Amino acid sequence: MEILKSIDLNLALTLLAMLAVFCVLYFTTVCRQKKAFARVDESLKRQEQANQQLNTVINELRRANRYLAELAEMEMIDGPQETGTAAAAAASDNQYKLYVGNIDYTATESELAAYFEGQGKVASVNIPVNRYNGKARGFGFVTFSSREEAERAMSLHGTEFKGRQIQVNFAKERELAS
Repeated sequence: MEILKSIDLNLALTLLAMLAVFCVLYFTTVCRQKKAFARVDESLKRQEQANQQLNTVINELRRANRYLAELAEMEMIDGPQETGTAAAAAASDNQYKLYVGNIDYTATESELAAYFEGQGKVASVNIPVNRYNGKARGFGFVTFSSREEAERAMSLHGTEFKGRQIQVNFAKERELAS
């Protein structure tokens, strides 16, 4: 019986030692896990702060873009007024300006000029872009040196340019809103 008591005592001591090792390992794992969670929380806080700063910058850029767009419109409206022969020349230039609608959004001014070059001397080409995203708006203006050339270019109405059937008309003077 004494042998059994000593075996039970050895078994109990071994189990106690194993329990102590398990508790130490468990405690160190829990501490490491708490530190990892703390680092993740700190990283999330920094990311949230960065997102807030980025949103502030984006809002400021939008505000600046709106301000610049308003300023550009004011300059166009309040720009220097032409008088005398300069105004007459500008008015006569308008009659040689063609509106070109339904152009491809990827078309460039040089491509549009090259397309119309066969009809006469192209004085200028303008493809307006959206002021907020910088992308083409799907139409443009081609100005010719003479009325005859502009009328000849009207024959391109309904032809295909970069995969789209374009519309060509004489441009109308834009009326500014009061």
